[in-house]
Amino acid sequence: MSPARRRRLGVALSALLVLGAALVGAVALGRTSSPTIPAGATVRVAARSALAPPPQLGSRTPNLSAAPFAVPVVLEIPRIHVVSRVLSVGMTSAHVMAAPEGGATSPYWGDTFWYRGSSVPGAVGTATIAGHIDDRYGRYAVFGRLSTLRRGDLIVIHFTQRHVNERFVVTATHDYTLAQTTTRPVLNLIYGTGPPAGRAPAPSADGLAHLSLVTCAGSWDYALATHNERLVVSAVRVR
Repeated sequence: MSPARRRRLGVALSALLVLGAALVGAVALGRTSSPTIPAGATVRVAARSALAPPPQLGSRTPNLSAAPFAVPVVLEIPRIHVVSRVLSVGMTSAHVMAAPEGGATSPYWGDTFWYRGSSVPGAVGTATIAGHIDDRYGRYAVFGRLSTLRRGDLIVIHFTQRHVNERFVVTATHDYTLAQTTTRPVLNLIYGTGPPAGRAPAPSADGLAHLSLVTCAGSWDYALATHNERLVVSAVRVR
């Protein structure tokens, strides 16, 4: 670990995404058999209209100012050995997506955070899930190795109460500066077209269920007490 990482007093995700004025508003699991879609294989994208709807995760008109709470969902990413409980989060008073923190032993470093103003994972639209890249002492957190994901890697959302699994594969990865994360095209990519316009989640134009995984990237900015870039992994639901 570099001296710079050891000296950090802030946290990597303390200001996960500045949304801008436009945006107002250990579990026992069986491992999936194929963590990566083979190169050259045909990926059968799943249209939601032909499938049962995903379980609901709370109110259809969520309270974005409410405190984070656990939902019956587990995120699994076999490639990077992630099995994480999911918390439902809103926004802070500074219009930043909430990302709970804590001390050295806090469970939040291993948790992931579904933005409750986005779509439910598996619904037609875009679901947004964030996670910390490292903790207060520079140790890898749940999304510490998110940057190693590649096109075709598998992501599974387990709805534990209903025993429903939603499978996604990575389609692209993006690195953005903090300034870029306040622009409408990038916000639409991360959240879909509804939330950045202050509306409810909107169905995607292609009729597919999309997933955005978000964490910090780049170098640590001591003045801002956060990293100077954000990593966004885009995925789409498959059969």
